[in-house]
Amino acid sequence: MNRARRRLFTQLAVLGVILALGASVPSISAQDPSASLDCDQVVARMVARNQERAHALEGYRARRHYHLDYTGVLGGRQADMVVEVVYRSPGEKRFNVVSEGGSKWICNHVLRRLMQVEQENAGVGARERTEINPQNYTFRLLSVQPGEGGTPYYVMEAAPKTDSTYLFRGKVWVEGRDFAVARIEGEPAKNPSRWTKQSDFRHDYLSQEGFWLPARNDTTTQLHLLGQSHLVIEYSDYQVTRAGGESPAPARVGAAVSSPQIPVNAHWGTAAGQPAGKEASH
Repeated sequence: MNRARRRLFTQLAVLGVILALGASVPSISAQDPSASLDCDQVVARMVARNQERAHALEGYRARRHYHLDYTGVLGGRQADMVVEVVYRSPGEKRFNVVSEGGSKWICNHVLRRLMQVEQENAGVGARERTEINPQNYTFRLLSVQPGEGGTPYYVMEAAPKTDSTYLFRGKVWVEGRDFAVARIEGEPAKNPSRWTKQSDFRHDYLSQEGFWLPARNDTTTQLHLLGQSHLVIEYSDYQVTRAGGESPAPARVGAAVSSPQIPVNAHWGTAAGQPAGKEASH
């Protein structure tokens, strides 16, 4: 069973990289909403905004609330952890655990491991392998949905060009004013472990102070024989520093959502959930 647990939290960590790598770089606000565009135009504008925010971001400080539930043959387990994270461009990330509760095993072997893997993969090279762009994905425009104030949301299918555990297969919602990713739903492009039967995640982003930042990540994983895990991460209390030293007022993102959820494909020994390139919405 110890071997099974080790494999489970290893899978969690790999899937967690997918969720964590693209969430930290903010998108710069554009001026005018777009009329209807074709798929290639939407993708081109999205990629251009990604490049702008990469240059604009000096760093940020934020707070996260991790919550993981496991039910199955190993019994029921829960764990919570509140963490402060500090990011400095281009790839330095530090975590400080503020509080924790519930299963010590989950906290030590799943949640801390998830942060460790995210920290190890915060560099530029890892982001390039996981970014949502034409080098890593084939896109197809599915629909255009109306949003607040008449801003369109372009819903695109994203198909990975390689079967990698660091990429995902699913849908991307691109906001039509800032051309930032507002939502992602999907599953890992490659099953990271034979213990995993099915993993599904959803990542949501919000615009605050001219930047698009992660608000909530939610991943449910079905395990062969072992049960199910549900991992949630909520993000709040952002303080973003622009290149040049300008620090906007603190942005409160995703405040007080009912049950915090993380972007991962998670069992109680696994955490997964953020599709490639998610430090900040694309």
